Amino acid sequence: MENKYNLNQICKALEKLFEAGFNTDKKILAMKLEDLIKIGNLTSSEIVIIIDFRMAVKNKQITTFLSGYKEKGNER
Repeated sequence: MENKYNLNQICKALEKLFEAGFNTDKKILAMKLEDLIKIGNLTSSEIVIIIDFRMAVKNKQITTFLSGYKEKGNER
């Protein structure tokens, strides 16, 4: 999560993700790269946002993702 996005970019990407049916933690964690291709009309930055969001869900760091803030010691 080294990129910081503005909330508008995040909202647009997540709206597309949710509209495609990936609207629960379980579905997001089960999502594969091929699923992103099926969504269509995603920009490359939206794909990166969705991948980063998936990692945030997996690591229980949603607030960190949304704020773009990295705590010391949580860097990868």
